[in-house]
Amino acid sequence: MTANINFSAVDQALNEAFREAMFLLGQEFTKAITDNVWDWPNPPSPRNIIDTGRLRSSQQVNFQGEDQATFSWPVDYAIYVHQGYTMRDGTTFPGRPWTTKALETFDVSATISTILSRKLGNV
Repeated sequence: MTANINFSAVDQALNEAFREAMFLLGQEFTKAITDNVWDWPNPPSPRNIIDTGRLRSSQQVNFQGEDQATFSWPVDYAIYVHQGYTMRDGTTFPGRPWTTKALETFDVSATISTILSRKLGNV
């Protein structure tokens, strides 16, 4: 009697689950930018952080191998929106850290686990 174990299907399912979870996390980042939860020094407050939509639409995700993803927002002002800034006249604009907000509400591990369970049910 023999038992053959092929981990390649599990490995492939895990890689696919990670990639799918990262795309869902990207949607959460976009949602965090769009939500009306950010304090603003003048009315209306709270508000979203969309003025032109460039920041939101600039989001990119790049995969380095099967187990690492990097999100970026390659617009020159992204860091100022995220971290906040002070104008030369002393006016302060609060940071709106949309990445922190999304990561606080989106459970990456649980999402990968759910997706992996679904995928392995088909293996």
